[in-house]
Amino acid sequence: MDERAGLLRSPEAAFVSGIAVHSVNRAIDDHVLPEGFFKVDGGRRLTPGACVMIAFYHGAAEDFTATLRKRILARFEDRLRHVEFSHCHALARENWKLGEHYWSVDLAPFIERTVCSYEQLREAEAAVSRDDEVMGGAEVLRGTRVPVHDVAAAAASGEPLDRIRDAYPSLTDRQIQLAIAYAMAHPQRGRPRATRLPAGTERVDRKVVQRKTAG
Repeated sequence: MDERAGLLRSPEAAFVSGIAVHSVNRAIDDHVLPEGFFKVDGGRRLTPGACVMIAFYHGAAEDFTATLRKRILARFEDRLRHVEFSHCHALARENWKLGEHYWSVDLAPFIERTVCSYEQLREAEAAVSRDDEVMGGAEVLRGTRVPVHDVAAAAASGEPLDRIRDAYPSLTDRQIQLAIAYAMAHPQRGRPRATRLPAGTERVDRKVVQRKTAG
């Protein structure tokens, strides 16, 4: 987590906002976010208010045009400019409703959703440690020698939770969930490694059954 002024890097903002990283970057490039809600010097970093804006912009895509969504966000700009995640639960209880004769919105659910994701991210970061003398300095789940990105890669490849649990019996279900969250917000650079569960874990190939189509 980038602690400078509470800003989040693009992958962190993507996790908190619940969207893909490229959508976060497009929100900057396409001027969805107003000036002051992001910085590009030394890498792209976004404010908490920007995460709320992006979450709304994508979450309301089926209901409002892009032009209207930008106009709605402009109406909330001043209130979101100095939002901090530590205050978001209280902020979500305030009145965030806005409407005109043919539309209405409530930004409070988007604020609550982003702060819950942010708190999960903080929990995931606290569950991970790095030591040059442990697994070559790889990021591991705290108190174990299990690389966090190996766990996340297994889940991303489609391995069910019970097989991951069997492969890493020292891990709890919550640790596995936090490993997945951490890896989403802190992706490894370069080409992802091939998924390899520990030796002795039996891989079961899944048979694909072709569905019959109506004639």
